[in-house]
Amino acid sequence: MDAIRTYTNTKCELEMAKTRLSLLLDKKEELYAKYFPLTQKLKDDVIKGGKKDNDKMAQYVHELNEVDYGTGRSLAQEIEYQRGVVDRLKRYINDMDETLSKMKGIEYSLYYEIVVNGVNTSRAVSNIAERYNKDDQTIWKYHYKKIKQNIENLKKYSESTVNVLV
Repeated sequence: MDAIRTYTNTKCELEMAKTRLSLLLDKKEELYAKYFPLTQKLKDDVIKGGKKDNDKMAQYVHELNEVDYGTGRSLAQEIEYQRGVVDRLKRYINDMDETLSKMKGIEYSLYYEIVVNGVNTSRAVSNIAERYNKDDQTIWKYHYKKIKQNIENLKKYSESTVNVLV
Protein backbone atom coordinates (compact mmCIF):
# COMPACT_ATOMS: atom_id res chain seq x y z
CA MET A 1 0.00 0.00 0.00
CA ASP A 2 1.38 3.38 -1.00
CA ALA A 3 2.02 5.98 1.62
CA ILE A 4 -0.44 8.82 1.87
CA ARG A 5 0.83 12.30 2.49
CA THR A 6 -0.23 13.57 5.87
CA TYR A 7 -2.33 16.70 6.20
CA THR A 8 0.35 18.63 8.09
CA ASN A 9 3.10 17.74 5.61
CA THR A 10 0.87 18.72 2.72
CA LYS A 11 0.12 22.07 4.38
CA CYS A 12 3.87 22.66 4.76
CA GLU A 13 4.50 21.72 1.13
CA LEU A 14 1.75 24.09 0.06
CA GLU A 15 3.34 26.96 1.98
CA MET A 16 6.74 26.18 0.43
CA ALA A 17 5.20 26.05 -3.04
CA LYS A 18 3.44 29.39 -2.49
CA THR A 19 6.70 30.95 -1.29
CA ARG A 20 8.60 29.60 -4.30
CA LEU A 21 5.88 30.90 -6.64
CA SER A 22 6.06 34.30 -4.96
CA LEU A 23 9.83 34.39 -5.45
CA LEU A 24 9.46 33.46 -9.12
CA LEU A 25 6.85 36.17 -9.65
CA ASP A 26 9.17 38.69 -7.95
CA LYS A 27 11.92 37.60 -10.31
CA LYS A 28 9.56 38.16 -13.26
CA GLU A 29 8.70 41.65 -11.97
CA GLU A 30 12.40 42.48 -11.63
CA LEU A 31 12.93 41.36 -15.21
CA TYR A 32 10.02 43.51 -16.35
CA ALA A 33 11.35 46.50 -14.43
CA LYS A 34 14.72 45.98 -16.11
CA TYR A 35 13.21 46.60 -19.55
CA PHE A 36 10.34 48.91 -18.60
CA PRO A 37 11.45 51.04 -15.65
CA LEU A 38 9.01 53.44 -14.03
CA THR A 39 11.43 56.33 -14.43
CA GLN A 40 13.50 56.56 -17.56
CA LYS A 41 17.24 56.63 -17.15
CA LEU A 42 19.27 59.24 -18.92
CA LYS A 43 20.23 57.82 -22.29
CA ASP A 44 23.85 57.60 -23.29
CA ASP A 45 24.91 59.22 -26.50
CA VAL A 46 24.52 56.70 -29.27
CA ILE A 47 26.96 56.78 -32.13
CA LYS A 48 25.00 57.15 -35.33
CA GLY A 49 25.44 54.66 -38.10
CA GLY A 50 25.31 51.50 -35.95
CA LYS A 51 22.20 49.37 -35.60
CA LYS A 52 20.77 49.16 -32.14
CA ASP A 53 17.92 46.83 -31.20
CA ASN A 54 15.45 48.97 -29.28
CA ASP A 55 12.56 46.50 -29.17
CA LYS A 56 12.37 46.15 -25.41
CA MET A 57 9.33 43.86 -25.46
CA ALA A 58 11.15 41.38 -27.71
CA GLN A 59 14.15 41.44 -25.36
CA TYR A 60 11.88 40.97 -22.33
CA VAL A 61 9.99 38.05 -23.89
CA HIS A 62 13.26 36.47 -25.02
CA GLU A 63 14.79 36.67 -21.55
CA LEU A 64 11.55 35.50 -19.92
CA ASN A 65 11.48 32.38 -22.12
CA GLU A 66 15.21 31.70 -22.12
CA VAL A 67 15.87 28.20 -20.78
CA ASP A 68 17.85 27.95 -17.56
CA TYR A 69 20.26 25.04 -17.79
CA GLY A 70 20.02 24.39 -14.06
CA THR A 71 16.29 23.66 -14.06
CA GLY A 72 15.76 22.88 -17.73
CA ARG A 73 12.86 25.35 -17.85
CA SER A 74 12.45 29.00 -18.66
CA LEU A 75 11.19 31.44 -16.04
CA ALA A 76 7.73 31.43 -17.64
CA GLN A 77 7.62 27.61 -17.67
CA GLU A 78 8.82 27.45 -14.06
CA ILE A 79 6.07 29.86 -12.98
CA GLU A 80 3.40 27.77 -14.72
CA TYR A 81 4.80 24.56 -13.23
CA GLN A 82 4.80 26.05 -9.73
CA ARG A 83 1.22 27.29 -10.16
CA GLY A 84 0.25 23.73 -11.08
CA VAL A 85 1.93 22.38 -7.95
CA VAL A 86 0.12 24.94 -5.76
CA ASP A 87 -3.24 24.10 -7.37
CA ARG A 88 -2.68 20.35 -6.95
CA LEU A 89 -1.76 20.71 -3.28
CA LYS A 90 -4.79 22.95 -2.65
CA ARG A 91 -7.09 20.36 -4.23
CA TYR A 92 -5.48 17.64 -2.12
CA ILE A 93 -6.06 19.55 1.12
CA ASN A 94 -9.60 20.49 0.09
CA ASP A 95 -10.40 16.83 -0.62
CA MET A 96 -9.12 15.86 2.84
CA ASP A 97 -11.14 18.61 4.52
CA GLU A 98 -14.30 17.83 2.58
CA THR A 99 -14.07 14.11 3.30
CA LEU A 100 -13.45 14.71 7.01
CA SER A 101 -16.42 17.04 7.22
CA LYS A 102 -18.74 14.33 5.82
CA MET A 103 -17.66 11.64 8.29
CA LYS A 104 -18.55 10.98 11.90
CA GLY A 105 -17.92 8.42 14.59
CA ILE A 106 -15.50 5.56 14.05
CA GLU A 107 -15.02 6.33 10.33
CA TYR A 108 -14.01 9.90 11.19
CA SER A 109 -11.52 8.70 13.81
CA LEU A 110 -10.05 6.09 11.49
CA TYR A 111 -9.74 8.49 8.56
CA TYR A 112 -8.24 11.12 10.86
CA GLU A 113 -5.65 8.65 12.16
CA ILE A 114 -4.62 7.59 8.66
CA VAL A 115 -4.69 10.89 6.80
CA VAL A 116 -4.04 13.62 9.34
CA ASN A 117 -1.79 11.78 11.79
CA GLY A 118 -0.12 9.69 9.09
CA VAL A 119 -0.44 6.38 10.97
CA ASN A 120 -0.08 3.15 9.00
CA THR A 121 -3.50 1.71 8.12
CA SER A 122 -3.05 -1.50 10.11
CA ARG A 123 -1.82 0.39 13.13
CA ALA A 124 -4.66 2.91 12.83
CA VAL A 125 -7.24 0.10 12.75
CA SER A 126 -5.80 -1.45 15.90
CA ASN A 127 -5.65 1.97 17.64
CA ILE A 128 -9.28 2.71 16.81
CA ALA A 129 -10.38 -0.79 17.82
CA GLU A 130 -8.69 -0.30 21.17
CA ARG A 131 -10.13 3.20 21.62
CA TYR A 132 -13.71 2.12 20.85
CA ASN A 133 -13.37 -1.28 22.53
CA LYS A 134 -14.09 -3.16 19.31
CA ASP A 135 -12.44 -6.09 17.58
CA ASP A 136 -9.91 -5.34 14.80
CA GLN A 137 -11.90 -7.47 12.38
CA THR A 138 -15.02 -5.42 13.04
CA ILE A 139 -13.18 -2.20 12.21
CA TRP A 140 -11.73 -3.73 9.04
CA LYS A 141 -14.99 -5.25 7.90
CA TYR A 142 -17.49 -2.48 8.60
CA HIS A 143 -15.68 0.81 9.09
CA TYR A 144 -12.52 0.66 6.98
CA LYS A 145 -14.60 -0.61 4.07
CA LYS A 146 -16.58 2.65 4.16
CA ILE A 147 -13.53 4.93 3.99
CA LYS A 148 -11.35 2.82 1.70
CA GLN A 149 -12.49 4.59 -1.47
CA ASN A 150 -11.80 8.00 0.07
CA ILE A 151 -8.26 6.92 0.92
CA GLU A 152 -7.80 5.53 -2.61
CA ASN A 153 -8.89 8.90 -4.01
CA LEU A 154 -6.13 10.61 -2.03
CA LYS A 155 -3.48 8.31 -3.47
CA LYS A 156 -3.82 9.91 -6.89
CA TYR A 157 -2.44 13.13 -5.41
CA SER A 158 0.41 11.29 -3.71
CA GLU A 159 1.45 9.73 -7.00
CA SER A 160 1.02 12.81 -9.19
CA THR A 161 2.47 15.45 -6.91
CA VAL A 162 6.21 15.76 -7.19
CA ASN A 163 8.52 17.06 -4.53
CA VAL A 164 8.23 20.82 -4.37
CA LEU A 165 11.81 21.43 -3.32
CA VAL A 166 14.14 21.67 -6.30
